[in-house]
Amino acid sequence: FIVNLAIADLLLSTTVLPFSATLEVLGFWVFGRIFCNIWAAVDVLCCSASIMSLCIISVDRYIGVKYSLKYPTIMTERKAGVILVVVWLSSMVISIGPLLGWKEPPPLDDSICSITEEPGYALFSSLFSFYLPLMVILVMYFRIYVVARRTTRSLEAGVKKERNKSMEVVLRIHCRSVLEEPLSSTRSKGHNFRSSLSVRLLKFSREKKAAKTLAIVVGVFILCWFPFFFVLPFGSFFPSLKPSEMVFKVIFWLGYFNSCVNPIIYPCSSKEFKRAFIRLLKCQCHRRRRPIWHVYDHHWRGASVNSTVQDSETD
Repeated sequence: FIVNLAIADLLLSTTVLPFSATLEVLGFWVFGRIFCNIWAAVDVLCCSASIMSLCIISVDRYIGVKYSLKYPTIMTERKAGVILVVVWLSSMVISIGPLLGWKEPPPLDDSICSITEEPGYALFSSLFSFYLPLMVILVMYFRIYVVARRTTRSLEAGVKKERNKSMEVVLRIHCRSVLEEPLSSTRSKGHNFRSSLSVRLLKFSREKKAAKTLAIVVGVFILCWFPFFFVLPFGSFFPSLKPSEMVFKVIFWLGYFNSCVNPIIYPCSSKEFKRAFIRLLKCQCHRRRRPIWHVYDHHWRGASVNSTVQDSETD
């Protein structure tokens, strides 16, 4: 999902922004009416795909935080692939409207090119490209916050509950002896408890860090895109209240700025996101990184060895 977001942002930066910049510098469109329509459609396509990717990522992070142990079985590669196809198909449906005639009559002068401000399409695209994904994003991150706070308190208290069918197991970090069992059995269970809890703590901490990074991205996303998706439908329904052309250009380019700043936020906030962008830029997206549970297993084994050594030294 991170790589898909990067693809959408890079497509916008390479296929849309150069022509938008040319339009701003020259003050008129020089690429013809047909390419103007294509440019506007690709603009909506990439922006919608970028926003929907953020929406899907927020759901993915919620699953990772809420069900950290079951995440690999819940979010399989096949499911992820289907979701990505749905994201791009939905973005195409939103962007193709003006190409099929859902727009105001084109100007006679081919040197004029702009996104359509037809009221019906402006409301439709704003609703499905921004407001509905924004609602999902806000709900998911609120639930992530609730789950993260609850789980953090549980881990700090040294207790983690797991339910396996009808049985409940309580894991205690500092549990070292049980009166009814031999000392060796107690130590063995203590090692298992610490190892299991270490795995859960490592997975949860990784998911929590990723969620914090994406919360920053979402905050920037709202600041950049909300003005545009508020002014566009509002101005199309109430032309007399539409802001000046200069103000609209600033708001318009503020949305572009979001796609430009995402590749900066990710590497600065998370090494995992940095690796994803590096793979994309090197055209190595086909290479699969080492499964994450292997990393957890490595830390799990390390934690078990360390705890065994410490207990041996204590004895």
